[in-house]
Amino acid sequence: MRFLTKLVTTTVGVVCTTASAYLFIDEKKRHGVLFAATISQAPNNNNNNNDIIQPDQQSLSSPIKSSESWNWNWDGRHSDMNKTRIVRHIYLIRHGQYQTKTKVEDQKQLTELGNEQADWIGLALAESKIPFTRFIQSGLIRAVQTASIINKHIKFNRIEQDIDLNEAFPFLPEPAGRFADSVATGRIELETERMERAFRRYIHRPLTSQTEDSHELIVCHANVIRYFVCRALQIPADAWLRFNLFHCSITHLVFTSDGRVICYGIGDVGHVPQERRSYV
Repeated sequence: MRFLTKLVTTTVGVVCTTASAYLFIDEKKRHGVLFAATISQAPNNNNNNNDIIQPDQQSLSSPIKSSESWNWNWDGRHSDMNKTRIVRHIYLIRHGQYQTKTKVEDQKQLTELGNEQADWIGLALAESKIPFTRFIQSGLIRAVQTASIINKHIKFNRIEQDIDLNEAFPFLPEPAGRFADSVATGRIELETERMERAFRRYIHRPLTSQTEDSHELIVCHANVIRYFVCRALQIPADAWLRFNLFHCSITHLVFTSDGRVICYGIGDVGHVPQERRSYV
């Protein structure tokens, strides 16, 4: 494991330009210069710089406070709360890139790139040495294929399948844009009821019968994951379309027995090389 330490800093002149060199030290106590950078002070809004467009101060947004306090009984299990340190880890994985030029679901199979992405995430999960306790996939072919490739690496004994995790348009987003007309005219069907059913089935605090931490994998779809994140963090459900997810990314949620929800990462894709990432 390497770590960095600052070697030297030199300040030059009155413009606060700083030259910094960083040293790396590895596990064998070997040293070497990794990189050197020149750091200059960024302009601030108080500077008289004609190149900076000053915003309309009256139109600027302000920090928004939650309209409601945290609901400790958000999953309906607060009365059964088991005061332990046991937690549930849920890893929501988006499937790999797939064929989009078809309306037939069974033909929306993984592309060559999608297969590579699934292989990378499977390798990353295996190398993590996490003791996974459950493996679930949606019923759509792109999720089934992704889960199958992942399982070549983690070698799980049983994969569950749930069609309630299939892709859906879960909630009318805000801003709605073109989706408002599509929903109003029936071109897009809201499937909030199914999404809520799946949410309550999988997203909850540890059960009272749970005696050790669990680590559960769910391979599904971007809309499902984004909706689950908003609901779990008690963010307005109509915000689900405000962020995007790469293919074969990992979203990690943690649930404690007292009803807390912690997001350890949304759409982590560090296991896929930069040039092989995709989201459409």
